[in-house]
Amino acid sequence: MKCLVYHGPMDVRIEECQKPEINSNEVLVKVLACGLCTTDVKTIRKGHRYIKPPCVLGHEIAGKIVEVGREVRGFREGELVVVAPYAPCDSCYFCLKGQHSLCEELFEQFPRPGGFAEFVAVPERIVRKGLIRMEGVQPEEACLTEPLACCLHGMKNLNLQPQDTVLIIGSGPMGLMLLQIAKLFGASYVIVSDLLDKRLEVASKIGADAILNPSKEEVSEQVKALTEGRGADRVIVAVGSPIAISQGISCVRKGGTVLLFGGCPPGSVMEVEPNMVHYDEVSLVGSFGFSPSDFSSAAHLIKERKLQLKDIISKRVEFDRVLEAVNLVSEAKCLKVVVLP
Repeated sequence: MKCLVYHGPMDVRIEECQKPEINSNEVLVKVLACGLCTTDVKTIRKGHRYIKPPCVLGHEIAGKIVEVGREVRGFREGELVVVAPYAPCDSCYFCLKGQHSLCEELFEQFPRPGGFAEFVAVPERIVRKGLIRMEGVQPEEACLTEPLACCLHGMKNLNLQPQDTVLIIGSGPMGLMLLQIAKLFGASYVIVSDLLDKRLEVASKIGADAILNPSKEEVSEQVKALTEGRGADRVIVAVGSPIAISQGISCVRKGGTVLLFGGCPPGSVMEVEPNMVHYDEVSLVGSFGFSPSDFSSAAHLIKERKLQLKDIISKRVEFDRVLEAVNLVSEAKCLKVVVLP
């Protein structure tokens, strides 16, 4: 089978790889679509401290089952499925606390060799907790289940309440999904901030009540003007920038919550005024990954067509154009890219 093999920064090669063989408790999936994640983009451009080449990247996988292990129940050949990149062990300290996204063995099993391949073998743990049928859904939309699950997990940590006013900083693919989820969960007013007018236009199209460009206006002043001087009830920082985090903190109301949703570069430091957190009772929360229930909920939302996903997908590429797509994403010239093996 053909794979896109990562050999180092800006070095990916289409190679002939051995088609994976499955065990009796596994499933073989023919990949039909795999989203290009920001982590993939960062890794391909500059490398990753935990990802060692050569390897096959890609973890936002949708495809068709072509082989089912004899011990597997509930799945059959020909079904369109979405494949989670990992599943928790259910037995470590964090799993027993219900914090599945922090599982100590989260990455012990993964679809092999990776989503940028023609076929992946889905290990037993993921078959049980992260393999979901997506009948009636286009593969390019089904593969957005994983990033959507991450957004749902973040929204859970944010503890959004009906009628909340929400500020989302960053209107990339994740920010645009967070916008739609906030609306679904009952937010009364959602403000989106971004430096790129084209992205703000998409945000406005899919439901933002107000859009702000920090290069043209003072965001905290505008947010307070839109909220009777209080600030937003909830702020989501959907970009990996300490500056954006500081801006988000300046926009939240007393007793409000700021969600750090985007990962910052290693070694980043942010400045927070302790007395503001103390006296104004501002909560700072983080979010990483998703739980099996988040993944299931995301799949359900996609199957029920609760979100406008086609507006988020701006490019579809085959293996030979992935580097071009990486450059476009890194230059913020497109939104979501889906790789079609």
